[in-house]
Amino acid sequence: MNKDINIILTTAETLSTAVDFLDGLGRILKGADVQYTFPWKKLGAVSKSTGVAGAAGQYTITPGALAADTDYSFYLTQVVGGEIITERITFTSGATAPATADVVCDAWRAVIAAHVNAGRLAVTAGGTTTLTLVASSVDNYNLTAQEISLAGIVQNQAPIAPVGRGADLLAEGIVDSFPAVGSAAALPVVGLSYSEYTFELMAPKGNGGFNEQTSDQAVSLKVYADEGAAGWGPGGLDAVIDSIIDGSYTAAELLGSNV
Repeated sequence: MNKDINIILTTAETLSTAVDFLDGLGRILKGADVQYTFPWKKLGAVSKSTGVAGAAGQYTITPGALAADTDYSFYLTQVVGGEIITERITFTSGATAPATADVVCDAWRAVIAAHVNAGRLAVTAGGTTTLTLVASSVDNYNLTAQEISLAGIVQNQAPIAPVGRGADLLAEGIVDSFPAVGSAAALPVVGLSYSEYTFELMAPKGNGGFNEQTSDQAVSLKVYADEGAAGWGPGGLDAVIDSIIDGSYTAAELLGSNV
């Protein structure tokens, strides 16, 4: 199978005209410039995924009854630098019960800060009479209550993995397969969200075999569209792709095409 063909449509384009079909050919355009064409009859499946910003996991932990000579502790497990790390976050009250819950939470925050400073954890600890833990990225962590002195652990936000974010596409090495057109960048842009449209094609591999006949091989054409660009939303490019996926796209040029 060939290497994926990538086309990145940025804010510089008018996306409503970025994909069309003419004389039996599917065309991907940047402005008025045709970047890539393929025969309609060679098109197999079409799929899409829209961008997701992603969110860090967040928990709130509440101390239980305030009492003397009591352990207030839990275990925090997180993957940091590719290593699975588990730390016991604990505070033990003395002969006198803590005056308020924030005494316990302050002690927890101090322990967590020490682990963060040592590179052992990647979380942000907040709150006052409760402890609020937010992952430093969209990565998650697990909490395990170990002592009956904890009143509860509540997940406020489940982690959401980012999809189609410019920084992540760059990290994956996504680069436009064609040179930049005018001011249109050939790289994803950090901070932008992209839809990924995948066209599964059967394209000629070249001459060979008996009588120099050509043979086809599978090719994936991936179009990355800036969701903030003009013409992406309702009635624009995304709607065109939906109509191709659900089979409702109609164009006279496709009927009976032998291209």
